[in-house]
Amino acid sequence: MAYKTLYRVFRPKTFDEVYGQQHITDILKKQVMTGQLSHAYLFYGPRGTGKTSTAKILANAMNCLDPQDGNPCGKCEVCAGVANDAFVDIVEIDAASNNSVDNVRDIREKVSLLPALGKYKVYIIDEVHMLSPGAFNALLKTLEEPPAHAVFILATTEIRKLPATILSRCQRYDFKRITEEDIIARLREVAEKTGIKYEEEALAMIAQSAEGAMRDALSVMDQCIAGQDALTVEHVNEAMGIADMERIRALCGAVLDENPSQALGLLRGMLEDGIEPHNILRDIVVELSGQLAKEASDAYRCANLLRVLEVFIYNQNILRYAATPDAVLIAAVTRAAVNTTDVDMEDIGLRLKKLEARVENLAANLASGKLAAAVPEQGREPAPRAVPVQAEIPGTQELAGGAIEAVEQEEQVQKQQEKEQAQAAPMPEADEALRQLRAKIEHELPVLAPAAAAVREISAKGNLLKIIADAADSVLVDMLCKEEYLAQMNEITAEIFGHTMVLEAQYEQKEEKSMEQQLFDLFGKDKVVIK
Repeated sequence: MAYKTLYRVFRPKTFDEVYGQQHITDILKKQVMTGQLSHAYLFYGPRGTGKTSTAKILANAMNCLDPQDGNPCGKCEVCAGVANDAFVDIVEIDAASNNSVDNVRDIREKVSLLPALGKYKVYIIDEVHMLSPGAFNALLKTLEEPPAHAVFILATTEIRKLPATILSRCQRYDFKRITEEDIIARLREVAEKTGIKYEEEALAMIAQSAEGAMRDALSVMDQCIAGQDALTVEHVNEAMGIADMERIRALCGAVLDENPSQALGLLRGMLEDGIEPHNILRDIVVELSGQLAKEASDAYRCANLLRVLEVFIYNQNILRYAATPDAVLIAAVTRAAVNTTDVDMEDIGLRLKKLEARVENLAANLASGKLAAAVPEQGREPAPRAVPVQAEIPGTQELAGGAIEAVEQEEQVQKQQEKEQAQAAPMPEADEALRQLRAKIEHELPVLAPAAAAVREISAKGNLLKIIADAADSVLVDMLCKEEYLAQMNEITAEIFGHTMVLEAQYEQKEEKSMEQQLFDLFGKDKVVIK
Protein backbone atom coordinates (compact mmCIF):
# COMPACT_ATOMS: atom_id res chain seq x y z
CA MET A 1 0.00 0.00 0.00
CA ALA A 2 1.28 3.49 -0.90
CA TYR A 3 2.62 5.59 1.97
CA LYS A 4 0.21 8.27 3.25
CA THR A 5 1.64 11.48 4.60
CA LEU A 6 1.11 12.39 8.24
CA TYR A 7 -1.29 15.25 7.58
CA ARG A 8 -3.56 12.85 5.65
CA VAL A 9 -3.31 10.05 8.19
CA PHE A 10 -3.94 12.39 11.12
CA ARG A 11 -6.60 14.56 9.51
CA PRO A 12 -9.19 15.31 12.24
CA LYS A 13 -12.25 13.04 12.22
CA THR A 14 -14.29 14.90 14.85
CA PHE A 15 -14.67 18.51 15.97
CA ASP A 16 -12.81 17.69 19.19
CA GLU A 17 -9.69 16.78 17.20
CA VAL A 18 -9.52 20.19 15.49
CA TYR A 19 -6.81 22.19 17.26
CA GLY A 20 -6.96 25.95 17.80
CA GLN A 21 -10.47 26.60 16.41
CA GLN A 22 -12.69 25.87 19.40
CA HIS A 23 -14.58 29.15 18.90
CA ILE A 24 -15.88 27.66 15.63
CA THR A 25 -16.24 23.97 16.45
CA ASP A 26 -18.34 24.67 19.57
CA ILE A 27 -20.93 26.54 17.47
CA LEU A 28 -21.02 23.89 14.74
CA LYS A 29 -21.49 21.10 17.30
CA LYS A 30 -24.48 22.92 18.80
CA GLN A 31 -26.02 23.38 15.35
CA VAL A 32 -25.69 19.66 14.65
CA MET A 33 -27.17 18.77 18.05
CA THR A 34 -30.16 21.12 17.66
CA GLY A 35 -30.66 20.60 13.92
CA GLN A 36 -30.45 24.38 13.32
CA LEU A 37 -28.19 24.05 10.31
CA SER A 38 -27.57 26.82 7.80
CA HIS A 39 -27.91 26.25 4.06
CA ALA A 40 -24.56 27.98 3.31
CA TYR A 41 -21.30 28.30 5.29
CA LEU A 42 -18.16 30.28 4.52
CA PHE A 43 -14.88 29.19 6.12
CA TYR A 44 -12.12 31.81 5.84
CA GLY A 45 -8.57 31.75 7.18
CA PRO A 46 -4.86 31.15 6.41
CA ARG A 47 -3.64 27.93 4.84
CA GLY A 48 -3.38 24.80 6.97
CA THR A 49 -5.68 26.00 9.75
CA GLY A 50 -8.39 23.32 9.33
CA LYS A 51 -10.96 24.83 6.96
CA THR A 52 -11.37 21.81 4.68
CA SER A 53 -11.08 19.33 7.56
CA THR A 54 -13.81 21.15 9.50
CA ALA A 55 -16.00 21.23 6.38
CA LYS A 56 -15.68 17.45 5.96
CA ILE A 57 -16.43 16.87 9.66
CA LEU A 58 -19.51 19.10 9.45
CA ALA A 59 -20.73 17.32 6.30
CA ASN A 60 -20.21 13.95 8.01
CA ALA A 61 -21.95 15.08 11.22
CA MET A 62 -24.97 16.36 9.27
CA ASN A 63 -25.49 12.95 7.71
CA CYS A 64 -24.38 10.77 10.65
CA LEU A 65 -27.11 8.36 11.79
CA ASP A 66 -26.08 8.59 15.46
CA PRO A 67 -24.11 11.80 16.20
CA GLN A 68 -22.41 11.90 19.60
CA ASP A 69 -22.45 15.33 21.25
CA GLY A 70 -22.43 16.97 17.80
CA ASN A 71 -19.58 14.80 16.50
CA PRO A 72 -19.86 11.99 13.93
CA CYS A 73 -20.11 8.62 15.66
CA GLY A 74 -17.54 6.98 13.36
CA LYS A 75 -19.41 3.66 13.45
CA CYS A 76 -22.51 3.97 11.33
CA GLU A 77 -22.83 3.24 7.61
CA VAL A 78 -22.51 6.91 6.70
CA CYS A 79 -19.33 7.42 8.75
CA ALA A 80 -17.81 4.28 7.23
CA GLY A 81 -18.54 5.56 3.73
CA VAL A 82 -17.02 8.96 4.52
CA ALA A 83 -13.89 7.33 5.97
CA ASN A 84 -13.43 5.31 2.76
CA ASP A 85 -14.19 8.31 0.48
CA ALA A 86 -17.20 6.36 -0.84
CA PHE A 87 -20.07 8.55 0.39
CA VAL A 88 -21.65 10.04 -2.74
CA ASP A 89 -23.73 12.71 -0.98
CA ILE A 90 -20.65 14.74 0.00
CA VAL A 91 -19.22 16.37 -3.11
CA GLU A 92 -15.86 18.14 -2.81
CA ILE A 93 -15.02 20.58 -5.62
CA ASP A 94 -11.74 22.37 -6.25
CA ALA A 95 -12.70 25.81 -7.58
CA ALA A 96 -9.13 26.43 -8.78
CA SER A 97 -9.61 23.90 -11.58
CA ASN A 98 -13.42 23.99 -11.86
CA ASN A 99 -14.03 27.73 -12.02
CA SER A 100 -16.11 28.20 -15.16
CA VAL A 101 -19.82 28.93 -15.62
CA ASP A 102 -20.33 25.41 -17.03
CA ASN A 103 -19.00 23.82 -13.83
CA VAL A 104 -21.45 25.82 -11.71
CA ARG A 105 -24.32 25.02 -14.10
CA ASP A 106 -23.54 21.34 -13.59
CA ILE A 107 -23.89 21.88 -9.82
CA ARG A 108 -27.22 23.69 -10.30
CA GLU A 109 -28.59 20.80 -12.34
CA LYS A 110 -27.55 18.11 -9.84
CA VAL A 111 -28.37 19.96 -6.61
CA SER A 112 -32.09 19.32 -7.04
CA LEU A 113 -31.53 15.54 -6.90
CA LEU A 114 -32.31 13.96 -3.54
CA PRO A 115 -29.45 12.48 -1.46
CA ALA A 116 -28.71 8.84 -2.25
CA LEU A 117 -27.86 7.68 1.29
CA GLY A 118 -27.72 10.53 3.77
CA LYS A 119 -30.04 13.30 4.97
CA TYR A 120 -28.22 16.14 3.17
CA LYS A 121 -26.40 16.61 -0.10
CA VAL A 122 -23.32 18.69 0.85
CA TYR A 123 -21.17 20.60 -1.64
CA ILE A 124 -17.72 21.62 -0.33
CA ILE A 125 -16.21 24.22 -2.70
CA ASP A 126 -12.55 24.74 -1.81
CA GLU A 127 -10.62 27.87 -2.90
CA VAL A 128 -13.94 29.43 -3.85
CA HIS A 129 -12.30 32.80 -4.58
CA MET A 130 -10.93 31.25 -7.81
CA LEU A 131 -14.39 31.14 -9.42
CA SER A 132 -14.87 33.48 -12.35
CA PRO A 133 -17.33 36.42 -12.11
CA GLY A 134 -19.73 34.56 -14.39
CA ALA A 135 -19.52 31.45 -12.19
CA PHE A 136 -20.28 33.52 -9.08
CA ASN A 137 -23.34 34.98 -10.79
CA ALA A 138 -24.50 31.51 -11.82
CA LEU A 139 -24.05 30.24 -8.24
CA LEU A 140 -25.79 33.19 -6.62
CA LYS A 141 -29.46 32.17 -6.94
CA THR A 142 -28.82 28.54 -5.99
CA LEU A 143 -26.77 29.65 -2.98
CA GLU A 144 -29.56 31.95 -1.82
CA GLU A 145 -32.41 29.46 -2.07
CA PRO A 146 -31.09 25.89 -2.37
CA PRO A 147 -33.35 22.85 -1.95
CA ALA A 148 -34.04 21.86 1.64
CA HIS A 149 -31.70 18.86 1.35
CA ALA A 150 -28.71 20.85 -0.03
CA VAL A 151 -25.96 22.55 1.98
CA PHE A 152 -23.02 24.55 0.58
CA ILE A 153 -19.71 24.92 2.45
CA LEU A 154 -17.31 27.42 0.85
CA ALA A 155 -13.65 27.67 1.89
CA THR A 156 -11.19 30.42 0.95
CA THR A 157 -7.92 32.06 1.96
CA GLU A 158 -8.72 35.36 0.18
CA ILE A 159 -12.10 36.62 1.25
CA ARG A 160 -11.62 40.05 -0.37
CA LYS A 161 -12.00 38.39 -3.78
CA LEU A 162 -15.52 37.18 -3.00
CA PRO A 163 -18.47 39.35 -4.12
CA ALA A 164 -20.51 40.95 -1.36
CA THR A 165 -23.59 39.18 -2.72
CA ILE A 166 -21.99 35.82 -1.92
CA LEU A 167 -20.77 36.89 1.53
CA SER A 168 -24.22 38.11 2.56
CA ARG A 169 -25.79 34.70 1.86
CA CYS A 170 -23.42 32.65 4.04
CA GLN A 171 -22.68 32.12 7.71
CA ARG A 172 -19.07 33.29 7.98
CA TYR A 173 -16.49 31.64 10.27
CA ASP A 174 -12.96 33.09 10.55
CA PHE A 175 -10.23 30.53 11.22
CA LYS A 176 -7.23 31.96 13.05
CA ARG A 177 -3.59 30.91 12.95
CA ILE A 178 -2.92 28.01 15.29
CA THR A 179 -0.71 28.86 18.26
CA GLU A 180 2.72 27.25 18.64
CA GLU A 181 1.53 25.57 21.86
CA ASP A 182 -1.34 23.83 20.03
CA ILE A 183 0.93 22.78 17.17
CA ILE A 184 3.49 21.33 19.60
CA ALA A 185 0.73 19.45 21.41
CA ARG A 186 -0.50 17.94 18.13
CA LEU A 187 3.03 17.02 17.00
CA ARG A 188 3.66 15.38 20.35
CA GLU A 189 0.43 13.39 19.99
CA VAL A 190 1.37 12.28 16.46
CA ALA A 191 4.88 11.26 17.57
CA GLU A 192 3.52 9.17 20.44
CA LYS A 193 0.96 7.46 18.22
CA THR A 194 3.59 6.62 15.58
CA GLY A 195 6.18 5.51 18.14
CA ILE A 196 8.72 8.18 17.15
CA LYS A 197 11.05 9.42 19.88
CA TYR A 198 11.39 13.20 19.89
CA GLU A 199 13.13 16.17 21.46
CA GLU A 200 10.94 19.00 22.73
CA GLU A 201 13.20 21.60 21.14
CA ALA A 202 12.79 19.89 17.76
CA LEU A 203 9.00 20.09 18.07
CA ALA A 204 9.29 23.77 19.02
CA MET A 205 11.45 24.49 15.96
CA ILE A 206 8.93 22.82 13.64
CA ALA A 207 6.03 24.69 15.25
CA GLN A 208 7.85 27.99 14.87
CA SER A 209 8.63 27.39 11.21
CA ALA A 210 4.99 26.42 10.45
CA GLU A 211 3.79 30.01 11.08
CA GLY A 212 0.41 28.92 12.45
CA ALA A 213 -0.35 26.22 9.84
CA MET A 214 -0.89 22.71 11.26
CA ARG A 215 -0.62 21.07 7.83
CA ASP A 216 2.77 22.71 7.24
CA ALA A 217 3.99 21.50 10.62
CA LEU A 218 2.96 17.88 9.92
CA SER A 219 4.56 18.04 6.46
CA VAL A 220 7.85 19.25 7.95
CA MET A 221 7.69 16.57 10.64
CA ASP A 222 7.10 13.94 7.94
CA GLN A 223 10.18 15.21 6.11
CA CYS A 224 12.34 15.19 9.26
CA ILE A 225 11.52 11.62 10.35
CA ALA A 226 11.97 10.02 6.92
CA GLY A 227 14.30 7.06 7.49
CA GLN A 228 14.78 8.02 11.16
CA ASP A 229 13.58 6.46 14.38
CA ALA A 230 13.82 9.73 16.33
CA LEU A 231 13.12 13.41 15.82
CA THR A 232 16.07 15.54 16.94
CA VAL A 233 17.19 19.15 16.52
CA GLU A 234 19.94 18.02 14.13
CA HIS A 235 17.37 16.26 11.92
CA VAL A 236 15.21 19.40 11.82
CA ASN A 237 18.18 21.64 11.00
CA GLU A 238 19.34 19.29 8.24
CA ALA A 239 15.92 18.72 6.71
CA MET A 240 14.82 22.36 6.76
CA GLY A 241 18.17 23.98 6.02
CA ILE A 242 18.03 26.22 9.09
CA ALA A 243 20.53 27.18 11.78
CA ASP A 244 20.20 26.16 15.38
CA MET A 245 18.92 28.91 17.66
CA GLU A 246 22.22 29.21 19.54
CA ARG A 247 23.96 30.42 16.38
CA ILE A 248 21.05 32.74 15.57
CA ARG A 249 21.15 34.23 19.08
CA ALA A 250 24.91 34.69 18.83
CA LEU A 251 24.50 36.47 15.49
CA CYS A 252 21.78 38.74 16.88
CA GLY A 253 23.95 39.50 19.93
CA ALA A 254 26.89 40.52 17.72
CA VAL A 255 24.65 42.80 15.67
CA LEU A 256 23.14 44.45 18.76
CA ASP A 257 26.63 44.91 20.23
CA GLU A 258 27.61 46.67 16.96
CA ASN A 259 30.36 44.14 16.25
CA PRO A 260 30.19 43.67 12.45
CA SER A 261 33.30 41.47 12.16
CA GLN A 262 31.94 38.91 14.62
CA ALA A 263 28.47 39.05 13.05
CA LEU A 264 29.81 38.49 9.53
CA GLY A 265 32.00 35.62 10.76
CA LEU A 266 28.98 33.84 12.23
CA LEU A 267 26.95 34.52 9.08
CA ARG A 268 29.65 33.13 6.79
CA GLY A 269 29.74 29.95 8.87
CA MET A 270 26.00 29.45 8.43
CA LEU A 271 26.13 30.10 4.68
CA GLU A 272 29.08 27.69 4.26
CA ASP A 273 27.03 25.02 6.05
CA GLY A 274 24.41 25.36 3.31
CA ILE A 275 21.76 27.14 5.39
CA GLU A 276 19.37 29.10 3.19
CA PRO A 277 19.67 32.91 3.48
CA HIS A 278 15.90 33.43 3.71
CA ASN A 279 15.76 30.91 6.60
CA ILE A 280 18.52 32.78 8.43
CA LEU A 281 16.78 36.11 7.93
CA ARG A 282 13.43 34.72 9.05
CA ASP A 283 14.97 33.27 12.23
CA ILE A 284 16.75 36.57 12.95
CA VAL A 285 13.46 38.48 12.68
CA VAL A 286 11.69 35.96 14.95
CA GLU A 287 14.48 36.12 17.54
CA LEU A 288 14.66 39.92 17.55
CA SER A 289 10.86 40.18 17.77
CA GLY A 290 10.91 38.01 20.88
CA GLN A 291 13.69 40.10 22.43
CA LEU A 292 11.80 43.31 21.62
CA ALA A 293 8.78 42.08 23.59
CA LYS A 294 11.02 41.26 26.57
CA GLU A 295 12.96 44.55 26.51
CA ALA A 296 9.94 46.88 26.28
CA SER A 297 10.75 48.43 29.69
CA ASP A 298 14.30 49.47 28.66
CA ALA A 299 13.82 52.51 26.40
CA TYR A 300 17.38 52.65 24.98
CA ARG A 301 17.73 48.93 24.30
CA CYS A 302 14.19 48.82 22.91
CA ALA A 303 15.04 51.65 20.47
CA ASN A 304 18.21 49.85 19.34
CA LEU A 305 16.32 46.57 18.88
CA LEU A 306 13.67 48.35 16.86
CA ARG A 307 16.29 49.95 14.60
CA VAL A 308 17.98 46.60 13.91
CA LEU A 309 14.66 44.81 13.42
CA GLU A 310 13.49 47.39 10.88
CA VAL A 311 16.66 46.83 8.83
CA PHE A 312 16.05 43.08 8.60
CA ILE A 313 12.29 43.38 7.96
CA TYR A 314 12.97 45.82 5.12
CA ASN A 315 15.39 43.35 3.52
CA GLN A 316 12.97 40.40 3.65
CA ASN A 317 11.13 41.51 0.49
CA ILE A 318 14.42 42.38 -1.24
CA LEU A 319 15.83 38.94 -0.46
CA ARG A 320 12.75 37.19 -1.87
CA TYR A 321 13.45 38.45 -5.40
CA ALA A 322 17.24 38.89 -5.26
CA ALA A 323 19.49 37.12 -7.78
CA THR A 324 22.28 37.01 -5.14
CA PRO A 325 20.54 36.42 -1.80
CA ASP A 326 23.82 35.84 0.06
CA ALA A 327 25.03 39.34 -0.81
CA VAL A 328 21.74 40.91 0.28
CA LEU A 329 21.88 39.15 3.65
CA ILE A 330 25.54 40.10 4.21
CA ALA A 331 24.73 43.75 3.44
CA ALA A 332 21.72 43.67 5.79
CA VAL A 333 23.78 42.24 8.68
CA THR A 334 26.54 44.80 8.10
CA ARG A 335 24.09 47.71 7.91
CA ALA A 336 22.38 46.59 11.13
CA ALA A 337 25.68 46.07 12.99
CA VAL A 338 27.22 49.40 11.91
CA ASN A 339 24.97 51.95 13.59
CA THR A 340 24.98 54.94 11.23
CA THR A 341 21.25 55.62 11.23
CA ASP A 342 21.35 57.66 14.44
CA VAL A 343 23.89 60.20 13.10
CA ASP A 344 22.86 63.11 10.90
CA MET A 345 26.11 64.07 9.14
CA GLU A 346 24.68 67.33 7.76
CA ASP A 347 23.66 68.40 11.25
CA ILE A 348 27.10 67.51 12.63
CA GLY A 349 28.81 69.50 9.88
CA LEU A 350 26.66 72.55 10.56
CA ARG A 351 27.33 72.36 14.29
CA LEU A 352 31.09 72.10 13.68
CA LYS A 353 31.05 75.20 11.47
CA LYS A 354 29.18 77.18 14.11
CA LEU A 355 31.60 76.01 16.79
CA GLU A 356 34.61 76.99 14.65
CA ALA A 357 33.15 80.46 14.05
CA ARG A 358 32.46 80.96 17.76
CA VAL A 359 35.96 79.80 18.71
CA GLU A 360 37.52 82.23 16.20
CA ASN A 361 35.39 85.06 17.57
CA LEU A 362 36.31 84.04 21.10
CA ALA A 363 40.02 84.02 20.26
CA ALA A 364 39.77 87.52 18.76
CA ASN A 365 38.00 88.86 21.87
CA LEU A 366 40.54 87.25 24.19
CA ALA A 367 43.42 88.73 22.18
CA SER A 368 41.94 92.24 22.30
CA GLY A 369 41.04 92.00 26.00
CA LYS A 370 37.36 92.82 25.37
CA LEU A 371 35.97 89.66 26.88
CA ALA A 372 37.17 90.23 30.45
CA ALA A 373 36.03 93.88 30.53
CA ALA A 374 32.65 93.30 28.87
CA VAL A 375 31.12 91.07 31.54
CA PRO A 376 31.17 92.39 35.14
CA GLU A 377 31.61 89.77 37.83
CA GLN A 378 28.99 91.23 40.19
CA GLY A 379 25.29 91.08 39.39
CA ARG A 380 25.53 89.45 36.01
CA GLU A 381 22.78 87.05 34.90
CA PRO A 382 23.52 83.33 35.03
CA ALA A 383 25.21 82.14 31.86
CA PRO A 384 23.07 79.93 29.65
CA ARG A 385 23.94 76.25 29.48
CA ALA A 386 26.13 75.25 26.57
CA VAL A 387 24.69 72.82 24.03
CA PRO A 388 26.13 69.37 24.88
CA VAL A 389 28.32 67.94 22.14
CA GLN A 390 28.69 64.19 21.72
CA ALA A 391 32.23 62.97 22.31
CA GLU A 392 32.28 60.96 19.10
CA ILE A 393 32.07 64.09 16.89
CA PRO A 394 35.59 64.87 15.59
CA GLY A 395 37.09 68.16 16.75
CA THR A 396 35.05 68.63 19.93
CA GLN A 397 37.84 67.69 22.35
CA GLU A 398 39.47 71.12 21.90
CA LEU A 399 36.40 72.82 23.40
CA ALA A 400 36.74 71.04 26.74
CA GLY A 401 37.46 72.77 30.03
CA GLY A 402 38.00 76.52 29.99
CA ALA A 403 37.06 76.95 26.32
CA ILE A 404 33.42 76.07 27.02
CA GLU A 405 33.29 78.65 29.80
CA ALA A 406 34.75 81.26 27.48
CA VAL A 407 32.09 80.48 24.87
CA GLU A 408 29.40 80.97 27.52
CA GLN A 409 30.92 84.35 28.44
CA GLU A 410 31.01 85.38 24.79
CA GLU A 411 27.32 84.50 24.40
CA GLN A 412 26.46 86.52 27.53
CA VAL A 413 28.36 89.52 26.14
CA GLN A 414 26.34 89.37 22.93
CA LYS A 415 23.05 89.20 24.85
CA GLN A 416 24.04 92.14 27.08
CA GLN A 417 25.00 94.23 24.05
CA GLU A 418 21.74 93.42 22.27
CA LYS A 419 19.76 94.40 25.37
CA GLU A 420 21.55 97.74 25.71
CA GLN A 421 21.07 98.51 22.02
CA ALA A 422 17.35 97.68 22.25
CA GLN A 423 16.87 100.00 25.21
CA ALA A 424 18.76 102.85 23.51
CA ALA A 425 17.05 102.51 20.10
CA PRO A 426 14.18 104.98 19.50
CA MET A 427 10.73 103.45 18.92
CA PRO A 428 9.36 104.15 15.41
CA GLU A 429 6.07 105.97 14.95
CA ALA A 430 3.00 103.68 14.92
CA ASP A 431 2.07 104.38 11.28
CA GLU A 432 5.65 103.95 10.09
CA ALA A 433 6.04 100.78 12.17
CA LEU A 434 2.85 99.33 10.66
CA ARG A 435 4.10 100.15 7.16
CA GLN A 436 7.44 98.46 7.86
CA LEU A 437 5.69 95.47 9.43
CA ARG A 438 3.48 94.96 6.38
CA ALA A 439 6.43 95.37 3.99
CA LYS A 440 8.66 92.90 5.83
CA ILE A 441 5.89 90.31 6.20
CA GLU A 442 5.04 90.60 2.50
CA HIS A 443 8.72 90.09 1.63
CA GLU A 444 9.75 87.43 4.17
CA LEU A 445 6.41 85.72 5.01
CA PRO A 446 4.16 86.18 1.95
CA VAL A 447 1.70 83.62 3.32
CA LEU A 448 0.83 86.12 6.09
CA ALA A 449 0.58 89.17 3.78
CA PRO A 450 -3.29 89.12 3.77
CA ALA A 451 -3.29 88.93 7.58
CA ALA A 452 -0.90 91.91 7.86
CA ALA A 453 -3.02 93.91 5.40
CA ALA A 454 -6.07 93.37 7.62
CA VAL A 455 -4.33 95.02 10.63
CA ARG A 456 -5.88 98.49 11.17
CA GLU A 457 -3.28 99.89 13.58
CA ILE A 458 -0.60 98.82 16.06
CA SER A 459 0.44 100.00 19.49
CA ALA A 460 3.92 99.31 20.91
CA LYS A 461 4.71 99.64 24.61
CA GLY A 462 7.84 98.08 26.11
CA ASN A 463 8.00 94.48 24.87
CA LEU A 464 4.28 94.34 24.02
CA LEU A 465 3.09 94.89 20.45
CA LYS A 466 -0.68 95.20 20.32
CA ILE A 467 -2.28 94.44 16.92
CA ILE A 468 -5.66 96.12 16.45
CA ALA A 469 -8.09 94.92 13.78
CA ASP A 470 -11.78 94.63 13.05
CA ALA A 471 -13.61 91.70 14.66
CA ALA A 472 -14.66 90.48 11.21
CA ASP A 473 -10.96 89.90 10.37
CA SER A 474 -10.12 88.00 13.59
CA VAL A 475 -9.64 84.59 11.94
CA LEU A 476 -7.23 86.11 9.42
CA VAL A 477 -5.22 88.24 11.87
CA ASP A 478 -4.91 85.36 14.37
CA MET A 479 -2.46 83.76 11.92
CA LEU A 480 0.16 86.39 12.89
CA CYS A 481 0.24 84.96 16.43
CA LYS A 482 0.40 81.27 15.45
CA GLU A 483 3.24 79.26 16.98
CA GLU A 484 4.46 77.95 13.62
CA TYR A 485 5.31 81.53 12.51
CA LEU A 486 6.58 82.70 15.92
CA ALA A 487 10.31 82.52 15.18
CA GLN A 488 10.05 84.48 11.94
CA MET A 489 7.70 87.07 13.45
CA ASN A 490 10.18 87.55 16.33
CA GLU A 491 12.95 88.29 13.81
CA ILE A 492 10.76 90.78 11.94
CA THR A 493 9.69 92.68 15.09
CA ALA A 494 13.28 92.71 16.37
CA GLU A 495 14.42 94.40 13.15
CA ILE A 496 11.69 97.08 13.39
CA PHE A 497 11.66 97.80 17.14
CA GLY A 498 15.21 96.85 18.12
CA HIS A 499 14.15 93.87 20.23
CA THR A 500 11.69 90.98 20.12
CA MET A 501 8.09 91.94 20.80
CA VAL A 502 5.28 89.85 22.32
CA LEU A 503 2.30 89.92 19.94
CA GLU A 504 -1.22 90.47 21.27
CA ALA A 505 -4.29 90.76 19.05
CA GLN A 506 -7.17 93.10 19.91
CA TYR A 507 -10.39 93.16 17.89
CA GLU A 508 -12.97 95.93 17.76
CA GLN A 509 -16.50 95.73 16.45
CA LYS A 510 -16.74 97.87 13.35
CA GLU A 511 -19.52 100.46 13.53
CA GLU A 512 -22.06 100.15 10.77
CA LYS A 513 -22.38 103.39 8.78
CA SER A 514 -25.76 104.70 7.81
CA MET A 515 -26.80 104.74 4.20
CA GLU A 516 -26.40 108.53 4.14
CA GLN A 517 -22.84 108.35 5.46
CA GLN A 518 -21.93 105.65 2.94
CA LEU A 519 -23.24 107.87 0.12
CA PHE A 520 -21.34 110.86 1.46
CA ASP A 521 -18.11 108.80 1.62
CA LEU A 522 -18.62 107.43 -1.88
CA PHE A 523 -19.64 110.57 -3.83
CA GLY A 524 -18.83 113.47 -1.50
CA LYS A 525 -21.18 115.38 0.78
CA ASP A 526 -21.54 118.32 -1.62
CA LYS A 527 -22.74 116.09 -4.46
CA VAL A 528 -25.45 114.21 -2.56
CA VAL A 529 -28.93 115.67 -2.12
CA ILE A 530 -31.25 113.70 0.17
CA LYS A 531 -34.98 114.43 -0.16
